[in-house]
Amino acid sequence: NLITMCAGEGRDVLPVLAEENSSRPVKAILVEYDETLAQRARTIAQNLQLSEVEVRTADAGTTDTYRDLPLAQVLTVCSVFGNIPVEDMRRTVATLPALLANDGLVIWTRAGHDQSLEVRKVFLDQGFSEMSFSHTTDDTFWVGMNRLAARPAQFSAPQPGTRMPLTCPPCSRACVNTPNCAGKAENGGFV
Repeated sequence: NLITMCAGEGRDVLPVLAEENSSRPVKAILVEYDETLAQRARTIAQNLQLSEVEVRTADAGTTDTYRDLPLAQVLTVCSVFGNIPVEDMRRTVATLPALLANDGLVIWTRAGHDQSLEVRKVFLDQGFSEMSFSHTTDDTFWVGMNRLAARPAQFSAPQPGTRMPLTCPPCSRACVNTPNCAGKAENGGFV
């Protein structure tokens, strides 16, 4: 079971699922706020014959979006943490255990080494163990993979309607819509 937050067109997961689909289909739910990008993801999934993929046009930043979903064994949070303030990233990571099955994995991305180190630290502080932390050869883009080793001692499930701040402060819309974002919808979403 895979959940992708702020999925865009699904470029992070759909090609991989298509490669794996022949041996073992994966149930995947992609959550995308922008209807245009969500429709593109649906079309791509259909063209790749991924019948186990559901694309939801919904706000990835509220826990209500995930209420009726099974807990994720794999959760991707790609191209998000570079588009929100550090304090919002901390609150988002603190909420992720509510979306994950025991021993669930989170795969996340972040541009910039120093900023990536902060994300890495927050995951460790929230009861995740680090499985992998790697980067591009030019050190501009980092990918982390963390396993939920233990729910934080003071963890309690968020109340319905809890917001994970996956929006950018300037426009208060999903991060794909920020005015200066290279991943805005008219540019095809995040890469």
